[in-house]
Amino acid sequence: MAASRDGMGRDTVGIIGRSPYFAVRYHHPGFGKEYLFDGDPRLLEKEGGEALTRKLRLITTRNRITHEILNAVFMRQRDYFHSGNPLDLKPLSRAELALAIRARNGADPVIDVSRISRLISGKTIVVPSVGEKPLRFFFPTGRDIHRRAIRALMDEERKELASGNIKRPLNDGEIRDRLKQRHDLAITRRQVGFCRKELGIPNLYRREKGGDYSSERGRFSTACRLDAASVKKNAPAKPGIYELSLAGAQIEYPGGADSVFYIGSSKNIRKRINEHLKPHNKNGGIRGYLEKYDCLFRYIVLETDWLKEEKMLYDLFAADFGASPRCNRVSPWGGGKVQS
Repeated sequence: MAASRDGMGRDTVGIIGRSPYFAVRYHHPGFGKEYLFDGDPRLLEKEGGEALTRKLRLITTRNRITHEILNAVFMRQRDYFHSGNPLDLKPLSRAELALAIRARNGADPVIDVSRISRLISGKTIVVPSVGEKPLRFFFPTGRDIHRRAIRALMDEERKELASGNIKRPLNDGEIRDRLKQRHDLAITRRQVGFCRKELGIPNLYRREKGGDYSSERGRFSTACRLDAASVKKNAPAKPGIYELSLAGAQIEYPGGADSVFYIGSSKNIRKRINEHLKPHNKNGGIRGYLEKYDCLFRYIVLETDWLKEEKMLYDLFAADFGASPRCNRVSPWGGGKVQS
């Protein structure tokens, strides 16, 4: 299993597979090797021998650390590797992982937070039945766990409301209780409210209306800061829809207040959002919000029909709030100027 590297990204560390048990198979055979030295002085006597020895020792250290990190990640997140369900992930910090590795193996080699951070940066793992995941995906914070569970619960609520199985949405206290019952998550009602707002999920009253833009919010990714570093790290270079919004502030629309000020689509979400950040961006409204406020972005990856989906979300927003998003100067598909 996992003998082929077809379809693996160039930054892939390896494949974690199970046949019949879990094992790590590295993308490049160099990750699975160690160089042993028997003290023969002839190596050091050769020209460049000392530099070569130092490089080989560094490679050995890197490979040992890589293997220790992957094994420790698997032990911590083994429920996820069995199920493939992100809700089975557990909070994990780099400091916690470093302590766990040192407690088990001592200090050879020294594994600290800094080394872990450098090694996992840009690296990915392929998991059977799940696909390729960034290594940092396996280091969620407690807040990440809460947001993921709340989003899953809100997706379920939307389907239940549409089918008529429930009569009204859950309030924040009921969400808290469900999270405790299903996932044993200790979270306060206030924390539920914070996470819900970060996810762009409206309150009970707005969700109860249904059939509008609010009911579609659960499809978007987690909100990320709208700056160059965050876009590079979090925005996918894939087609889909994106939404720009204010962090901690709202805009007054005829139909109510909301934080969203722009809805767009692109064949390359990352590239398009980066264009909005450039000083010569022609949309003065977006430039103005970026200068005055902390802003966020979210996205939905769609391989096809992203223009059609953009128009649907745009129309739902306009119907819900009585106007288009403040910085959408023209409607999708070139429908001309819009009222704001």
